[in-house]
Amino acid sequence: MSLKNNNRGLTFFICMLLCLLVIAGCGNKATNQEPAGEEASPQTKSFEDALGVKEIPVHPKRIFSVSATTQLLALGITPVGGLTYEIEQDYYLQKYADQITLAGDYPPNFEAIVELQPDLIIASSFVDAEVMEKLEKIAPTVVYPWSLSLYEQLKYIADIVDKKPEAEAWIKKHEEKVAINKEKISALVKPDETVAAIEIFKQTFQVAGNRNMGYVLNDLLGLKRLPQIQEQIDAKDGFMVYTEGMSFEKLPEFNADYLIIKVNDAQPGSVEYFEEMQQSEIWKSLPAVKNGKVFVVPHDKWWSYTLFSTDALLDEAVALFQK
Repeated sequence: MSLKNNNRGLTFFICMLLCLLVIAGCGNKATNQEPAGEEASPQTKSFEDALGVKEIPVHPKRIFSVSATTQLLALGITPVGGLTYEIEQDYYLQKYADQITLAGDYPPNFEAIVELQPDLIIASSFVDAEVMEKLEKIAPTVVYPWSLSLYEQLKYIADIVDKKPEAEAWIKKHEEKVAINKEKISALVKPDETVAAIEIFKQTFQVAGNRNMGYVLNDLLGLKRLPQIQEQIDAKDGFMVYTEGMSFEKLPEFNADYLIIKVNDAQPGSVEYFEEMQQSEIWKSLPAVKNGKVFVVPHDKWWSYTLFSTDALLDEAVALFQK
C-alpha cells in the first residue's frame, strides 16, 4: 500500500474516532440530565389541617387570606386578596389596603376571589362550612385554628407556607420587646394593683379576658388581672375574649385599681352611653375614677387581636401609665 493511501486511511480512522467521541459525549450529556429531571423539587405537598389532608403548592405565589393577613405579612408574604372586615377595619393593616385586593366582606364575594386566581387559600377556623366548601372549589384551602395563641397561629401558618425561620425571628423580636416594656411598666404600677380593660357598647359593657386588650395588659405586660375575671377564663378552658355584656350598674363589681376604657364608637349610641355613665353617681364613686386612674383608649387602635396590634399596643400601654 502506498504512503498516500496509508495517510488517507489514517485520516479516515481519526475522523471516525472523533465522530464516535462526539456521539458518546452527547449521549452522556443526555444521560446526566435525566436524574436532574427526576430529582426536581416537588411542586405540591400534603398538609393536614382539622378538615383533612390537602394537597397544596410548596411555594404558593398567589395566596388569598381569610383572617390570615397579618400572619402572612409578618412572614414577608403579601396576599393577593383578603376581606374588608379584616383589612379596612384594622388600623394596623390600612396601609396595606392598596396592595391587597378586597373580595367583599363576609361571606366573601366568591366571583371576585376566582378572578384573583389564587393558588392557595388560608382561612381561619371560624369560617362557616358552607363558605369553606365554596372556597375549596376555587383553590386548595387550608384552615388554621383560631383558638391558638398568636404565636402558635403564626407558627402554624409558617408551616403551611414553609416560612418557619421567619416565624421564629418575628416571635423572638416580639418577646424581646415584651420583656423591655414589661420592665418599664413594672416601675409604674405596683404588683398588687389590679388592671381591668373594659369595652363600652350601647347600654352594656364587657370586661376583657385573655385576648385583645386583656392579652396585652395582663398576659404580656404582667399587670394583675381581677380574680373574678381569671376565674371566668379558667372556667372556659383558658380562652375568653370578653365577659358577657352587662348593665352599667354591675360596674362596681369589677372595681379594679386601674380602668382602661374603650368605647366602641363603631356602634351607634356607644359614645352617648359612655357620656351618660360619666355623669352618674356610680361612675363618680369608683376608686379608679376618684384616683385619676382611668384611661380612655381609641377603639380603632385597641379593638383587634393580631400580631401587629399586639406589638404596637405594648408601647401604647406603657405610654398610658407614664402620663
